[in-house]
Amino acid sequence: MSRHRMVQRNVAVILLMTGQLGGCTGWRLESLSPAEVVEQQQPGEIRVQQSDGRREVLFQPAVRGDNLLGRRDWNSKRPDRALALTDVREVATRHVSAGRTAGLVLGIGAIVGVIVALASFQGPFDNCCQ
Repeated sequence: MSRHRMVQRNVAVILLMTGQLGGCTGWRLESLSPAEVVEQQQPGEIRVQQSDGRREVLFQPAVRGDNLLGRRDWNSKRPDRALALTDVREVATRHVSAGRTAGLVLGIGAIVGVIVALASFQGPFDNCCQ
């Protein structure tokens, strides 16, 4: 396989991997009450901090009465965790971070640039045996 073809293949693999990334996400602390966050935003997952300081992620959260229900695992069939709303100190939701995503894209672009530059570089011995 020629060097040019190998570089094209490597660049294609990197671009494919980049396309699979949805961007970088981070947790954003919500100012609304836990019940309002769940009912208004209907997030797929939330991170809750309890009054004793423990944090956990609940998938597909719901509010029933005075309880916050959720799943510890995304694939669970039904809620397996219940917290009293009074025990929840804060709630955070996951959002795409523009800064992290831009950094990721620039970083991958720099890596691709270095790979292309190194692949096209001819060393002192590249033409010695022709």
